[in-house]
Amino acid sequence: MNDKFQQYRFARIEGENITRARLEAQFKDGIIDPDHFENAIEQQLTMQPTCTPWRNSEIEQTGSREGMRLAALEFYWAHRQEVRRLTLKNFIQDHTTAHGHPLQSN
Repeated sequence: MNDKFQQYRFARIEGENITRARLEAQFKDGIIDPDHFENAIEQQLTMQPTCTPWRNSEIEQTGSREGMRLAALEFYWAHRQEVRRLTLKNFIQDHTTAHGHPLQSN
């Protein structure tokens, strides 16, 4: 296997594993606030690869950054239905509280 590719691959796997573990720990009690969840995912997608500071070369930093992004997207995708349900539940609660009655269809 090409040495550069191997460096990239190991850094990507490492970045992915660390990011997945961070997100799982952050939301171990479930997703309570959809906005907080989305902000956490956004932060993982935009931040520099700080989870692997020992990866110094450009190819390793690229691999780590892509692993972080991949883990964040996979985590979001795995929890998207839960976030949708919470968003809808919050909308209905807000509407019911504001108007004193549940949503009615026309």
